[in-house]
Amino acid sequence: MKQILKNAWQTDKKGLLWALFLNIAVALTGSISIVMLIPMLDLLEVSVGDNGGTLGILLQPFAGMTYLQRAIVIIVIYVVIMLLSAVLTAVSSVHQNTYLGRYHLNMRRSIYRAISKADWETLSAKTGTDLIQLITNQSMHVRTCLQQILGLITSVFSALIQLAIAVWMSPPVTLMALLVGAGFLVLFRPIQKKSKEFGKQTVQARQKLHKEINNQILGIKEIRAYGAEEHHAQLFQEISQEQYDISQRMHRMWAKPRLCYSIASALLIALAFVYSVLILDTGTAQLVVLVYIFSRLWPVFSSWQNQLQNIQSNIPAYDTIQESIQELKKRTKENAASSPKVEFTQSIAFDHVGFTYQNGNEEVLKDICFELPYGSVTALVGPSGAGKSTTADLLLGLLAPTKGNILVDGVPLTGEGLSETIGYIPQEPLILNATVRENLLRFHPQASEEEMLEALKRSLAWPFVEKLPEGLDTYLGDKGVRLSGGERQRIVLARVLMGKPKLIILDEATSALDYESESFVRETIRSLRDNTTVLIIAHRMATIRGADRAIVLLDGQIAEQGSLQELLEKEDTYLAKMVSME
Repeated sequence: MKQILKNAWQTDKKGLLWALFLNIAVALTGSISIVMLIPMLDLLEVSVGDNGGTLGILLQPFAGMTYLQRAIVIIVIYVVIMLLSAVLTAVSSVHQNTYLGRYHLNMRRSIYRAISKADWETLSAKTGTDLIQLITNQSMHVRTCLQQILGLITSVFSALIQLAIAVWMSPPVTLMALLVGAGFLVLFRPIQKKSKEFGKQTVQARQKLHKEINNQILGIKEIRAYGAEEHHAQLFQEISQEQYDISQRMHRMWAKPRLCYSIASALLIALAFVYSVLILDTGTAQLVVLVYIFSRLWPVFSSWQNQLQNIQSNIPAYDTIQESIQELKKRTKENAASSPKVEFTQSIAFDHVGFTYQNGNEEVLKDICFELPYGSVTALVGPSGAGKSTTADLLLGLLAPTKGNILVDGVPLTGEGLSETIGYIPQEPLILNATVRENLLRFHPQASEEEMLEALKRSLAWPFVEKLPEGLDTYLGDKGVRLSGGERQRIVLARVLMGKPKLIILDEATSALDYESESFVRETIRSLRDNTTVLIIAHRMATIRGADRAIVLLDGQIAEQGSLQELLEKEDTYLAKMVSME
């Protein structure tokens, strides 16, 4: 709880102070309205009791007034106080909601900033579902936790004010209530610790459920194809039941303190009434106000228990967010501003490059040396796990060599030096659930309509885009469900061409395409070779036939490299075996 308050203070000191001030002001006006019951009851000629003592102070301002004058003044004061309380309550509610909204927004920004700046290796170790959970579900639980903390602080001030009034009226009865209330808080303290443990279990169960939902939705086609619906439904039911059981156990545990406080409240008020009447001979008005105070005060004690339990159950969400942010911040990608942009006009060379993943025992790439001449088309081939995609990630600046250098026109590549001159087409094309236009402009927001149309035509995507119901403004559906695989790849290729890249990497980009679609992509690539360098990562001979050169990776090492024709003419090369197998 301290860490959340500290974080809230550092995020917005003024907003936090105003939220507390307004909440306390609401509590204060509410307490003053209680005190006003004394002169109001006296106006009705109900016995106040100790007129000559402390309570008499409340009646002194009205001494010498006629009955009508007293009635008017008391009612006006009471109405003014209640109106002020209502206004303060409204203002406090609006401000607190605004403050909590800003805090929530800042927390989501912090998470997003940590994600966006995390180095690729650290980020790729996280699942997309967990990252989405941090930004949405977990951050909302932290907002709820802060709201509960503010409510707890406010109720403590409110209780202190009402206790002060109660002590003023009857110290013995107030002391009795305090002792019983404090006793209950101590008695139920173990429940607060259990609430935090249940909170951790809830976070884990929620993450597990969201992962399973994500897996099943993404794999629904294959689940149906294999006839495995019943098995997956059972898995979903088990995970859902686990979360349900944790929630039920937690709420059953919370019900015990509420029951005890409710019973104790009735007994305490009854005892206070008997003690005040039979022993203290309390005046009627004083007794009514005391009973009213304790009927309001005791639920405050009960609410403290509930608020503390809720706070403890939500703290694990804050801990999870902070741990994730710190983990993502351990290794961040190099600041783009500090990475000098390099002009690629001659060649890109891997100079004895080696790479080992974090906590890895073996080198994924070992002493890699090759060159990509400007304007050439090079094929990078090899079996799965040979290091082809890692090589692409190094060129993209997502990873940095652990040995050697990548030289661009003889200058070592650092950070994101090539980011503005590179295009990347993966095997699984990224198509947003948006229009064709947004799928292009989201990545090139400054592009003109003419540039967009030119890219669509160069990628051979315009013929089918033009025929869509709304043309450029047609929604493509989730993952581009309205398009074929080849059409999706041509949209991605158009997006790449809009950036006017000097290097394009196709990472198994045509492996899932039919022959006609693959031919379209190859034709587009051939048209680019005059002013664009292309690296094709593939495992099919048909995909790389138009390449100038080929590099063969085996077990993270270069086994063969040279012109495509030379390697094909040798009988014992990897490429020759590829041809024979096809």
